[in-house]
Amino acid sequence: MSKAITASLVPLFDRITGMHASADGRLLDGGGLQHSLQQDLLRLFNVRNGLTIKEFLEGDPTVLDYGLPDMLALSAQSDQDLVTWSSVLERGIALYEPRLSHVRVQVLSSPARPFAAHAAIAAVVALGQQLCRVNFDVVLDARSASMQATA
Repeated sequence: MSKAITASLVPLFDRITGMHASADGRLLDGGGLQHSLQQDLLRLFNVRNGLTIKEFLEGDPTVLDYGLPDMLALSAQSDQDLVTWSSVLERGIALYEPRLSHVRVQVLSSPARPFAAHAAIAAVVALGQQLCRVNFDVVLDARSASMQATA
């Protein structure tokens, strides 16, 4: 009887670093996949492209436009800006992180940090032939993002 594979292929940059891979270096377990996604999302969220928010949301960005638009004009205290931030993150994930599907992003203001916002990201990722839910907590300000994975 065959056994279901509960692992994912290792992306190129993860292969180079050799972290979280199986003994043969070709597969990631669940923890390794979560770590890989977290690192790739953190890279995505901390790179700025040359597009405006409107061009990014309404246009058809290519790989040359990797990253997110400049969001210095957004305020964590504005409900409309929080909705815009959420839309930008969802669009960025849809464009540049193909391993994630069914992505939902909720951005809320952070009471502890008035110039920052908190984004809760929930998505589905394939681990072998299984679909698994992954969650990420992201602290955002207009210039950068920091992240923690959650179970």
